[in-house]
Amino acid sequence: MSDFVAKQYTFDSAKLYIARLRKEIEELSFFAEILSDSKYNFPKLYHPQAKTMPIGNRKLTVIFHIDGDFVVVDKILPSSMIKY
Repeated sequence: MSDFVAKQYTFDSAKLYIARLRKEIEELSFFAEILSDSKYNFPKLYHPQAKTMPIGNRKLTVIFHIDGDFVVVDKILPSSMIKY
């Protein structure tokens, strides 16, 4: 993910972008339960009950799962990679 951000933004813009992404990822604790399991097979390679949530204006997708009271982020990938 750092390569993606480094190619797209200047240093100061990248810092702001990462801060926004972090805030969106922190919101997973609120949305994790209401989101359904992923309909795509690719996220399930990371965890059988994988869920996904687009972030960063839908340019990236967080692959995560719920483990008890915790939301575990398995991977963050460009959204175009999730479609299969």
